[in-house]
Amino acid sequence: MKNIILLVCLICSKIILGQSCLYKNLSKEFNFEIRVRKITIPKEEIDSNAVKIIVYNKISNKKQEFNFGSNFLFEKTFIDCKTVRSYSTGINENAEIIDNEFGDLIIADFNFDGKEDFAVKNDSGGNGGPTYNFYIQGKNKDFTLDNFLSTEMKFFPSKFITKSKQLVTYVHANAYQLSENIFEYNEKFKKWKYKKFRLIP
Repeated sequence: MKNIILLVCLICSKIILGQSCLYKNLSKEFNFEIRVRKITIPKEEIDSNAVKIIVYNKISNKKQEFNFGSNFLFEKTFIDCKTVRSYSTGINENAEIIDNEFGDLIIADFNFDGKEDFAVKNDSGGNGGPTYNFYIQGKNKDFTLDNFLSTEMKFFPSKFITKSKQLVTYVHANAYQLSENIFEYNEKFKKWKYKKFRLIP
């Protein structure tokens, strides 16, 4: 991993900060690079973030790029290259989880097919914690954004139930209760459904 400040410039009252992290130990098959540009326009009180993820195949060196923008990322997000987790290689797998904060980049198998997938933080969130974009590995070792997980589940799952192919999230519903949400994957039809919701103390 390396942590490099790429760019600091002042153009037309815009402040642009660049950051890059390269990860070679989170996956058995892929290296990941995250590049972030944080753009601030002080006079207009506007902050935005441009995030680029580059996935390199360790054998073929083939690469894929994904880009998205975010208007709300904490200042420390994507700055500390150690704020990651891998359920594939075990890096930070047992690190403490506070307020649904699983890390900026997480490697895991979300659709229970034995392949490495990954999630990247897309918003630092509120009291429910950050939300993520989820990318699923296909047959040719290519990744695609899973729209259901990224827009419906949003939060990183606290539980992976392999037998029933379910992901479970726990999110603050109010001052006294958590919202438990269960999402189930149908392997035959390659589709997710929102299975169950309940409030727990």
